[in-house]
Amino acid sequence: MNLRIGAGLALAAALIVAAVVFATVADSPAPRMPSEAAEATIGVDQQRSDPFGVVFDQATVRTYNIVISDEEFARLKADPTAEVYMQAAVEIDGRRYEPVGIRYKGFFGMLRFCFQGGQQVCDKLSWKLKFNHYDPALRYHGLKRLNFHSMNSDETQMREVLSYQVFRDAGVVAPRAVHALLELNGEPLGLFALVEDIDDRFIADRFRDRGRGVLYKEIWPGNIESLWVFQENLEDAIARGPLDASGMREFSESFASAETNERRYDVLVDYLQDSDDLFNYLAADRLSDNWDGIVAWYCVPECGNHNYFWYQDALSGRYTLIPWDLENTWRSPSPIRRYFQMPDWDDVDRSCRRRAVFLDIPALAPHCDPLIHSMATLGWERYIEASRELMRETISQELMHERVNRLTKLLDQYVEADPYGPGYSEWKENVGRLYEEIDERWAYIDAKIEAWDATGKAPGEG
Repeated sequence: MNLRIGAGLALAAALIVAAVVFATVADSPAPRMPSEAAEATIGVDQQRSDPFGVVFDQATVRTYNIVISDEEFARLKADPTAEVYMQAAVEIDGRRYEPVGIRYKGFFGMLRFCFQGGQQVCDKLSWKLKFNHYDPALRYHGLKRLNFHSMNSDETQMREVLSYQVFRDAGVVAPRAVHALLELNGEPLGLFALVEDIDDRFIADRFRDRGRGVLYKEIWPGNIESLWVFQENLEDAIARGPLDASGMREFSESFASAETNERRYDVLVDYLQDSDDLFNYLAADRLSDNWDGIVAWYCVPECGNHNYFWYQDALSGRYTLIPWDLENTWRSPSPIRRYFQMPDWDDVDRSCRRRAVFLDIPALAPHCDPLIHSMATLGWERYIEASRELMRETISQELMHERVNRLTKLLDQYVEADPYGPGYSEWKENVGRLYEEIDERWAYIDAKIEAWDATGKAPGEG
């Protein structure tokens, strides 16, 4: 394993403990600017997130310049992992927004990994910008927050953007993501993935209850006692909405008390806002091989998964699964299977003994979780049909290759100029490998579809 791959795996391991583009460089248009009417509407419609597609325009690599005083920056550097916002301004497309809050992003895992012995060891840090931190009314095209992801463990610089698009292709409620340049007082910080925040703007924009429900981060039905180190109780998993976790408790207790796999599956389907959404989610998740998401079960010390949200609709009381942090995707096979022989999610006949993975952290095979097991067995036909529709009707290998082509052309000059990126030659080499990884994932899932067509047997049926 070379040093950069090792560093990438270590960065992914740090995440464990916590929590396309359609234009060539030559043809890329200038950043889209809203009309005067659109600007007026943006000021009025605070419930919508980037309603005119200005921020998440996939044909634009926009520059965001953070302007911060020496005093505020010194405070940030004095305690970089505290996740406390500092006062700054941000300049975008010739306009200045202030005051805004800025801080490093990464929560418990990657951010702390990037500081060892009080020294920054990562060339690039992720950032979070909060427009309404000091002025509750301040928005940027209806948005309160922007997330700038460093892409440190992704030498292609495009996995996250590609993966969120595939989830949206599948009809899943998922954030938008584009690329952006970030500057600090006019000095370049490099190329970043700009990912839409899953906040009250997001849920108000996506759900029919206008975001009045409860948004949970990284808490799994049937496993709600396995809290992360930063959670003292179930209410700590509530990211947005009323501090009322009774609905998730009921969902979890109903699932945990079901005595058979068949009954557990029925409970799961009963509590979903739309059960088709869950299998569409699985189709996108497994095609992209999102190995550090819902199928990753790390025991630190209690076993749990991460990198997702559940939203409980206020009108129906039912749940929708939302993906998050998709940087560890499109690797074939995924490093957790390649280097640690972790079974795939549907390999339900494998042992449930704990296996040491990254940094010797113990982990469980995905199917050992009863909810994953029920989806991989009784939900197998629905997963296969969702995969068939996604891969053969909605998108294709050729389309994915074209997206990589266009991203490559769009990003070429920015990667070459990025002083903190993977390096131009290494980027080109890994992009070349990405085409093969996409093809390997297609063949891998196609084989499962063909096996179902030939035998009609779900996992565990022999």
